[in-house]
Amino acid sequence: MFTTLDHTAAFAHWWAHNFPGTPCPPMPKRPEDLGMTARMALSADAPELYQNLFGNGGQGSGAMPADTITRRANGQLEARDIPHLRAAGLEFEAQHLEQQVQRQQDQRLVEQTLASRQAAEAEMARSAIWSDANYMERLAMSGGPSPEAIAQARQMWGITGR
Repeated sequence: MFTTLDHTAAFAHWWAHNFPGTPCPPMPKRPEDLGMTARMALSADAPELYQNLFGNGGQGSGAMPADTITRRANGQLEARDIPHLRAAGLEFEAQHLEQQVQRQQDQRLVEQTLASRQAAEAEMARSAIWSDANYMERLAMSGGPSPEAIAQARQMWGITGR
């Protein structure tokens, strides 16, 4: 036996809370059954209810690309799947994925900022050591002349042998 969940009470409660004093419409079966304002408010304020009403029991009301369906089944959705989830009426999942992507971007930004700060601090420390060093200490820190510079000097001054 196939069981469907009734979201009438949840919709009625949402309507009364968001549109007080406005008569509640009949239970919508498609997003188009609601006016644009109500549809946008439902999508933004109650994405899970929106998905329950219009997302075909969580399966989506529109055709999604096969790769999106596969990633969804495996729990590996990507940012590029968001428009497909939305088009299928899976607003809650789309918003959840958007939040996840944003958290990942924020984390990458924090990590990049920390790495930049550490690199800048290390460079400032090297610069301070260099500034405080005398000529001989700087020469020792520089690692001496490069092999190319040595070869060029030998050639220029006619030095042969070791």
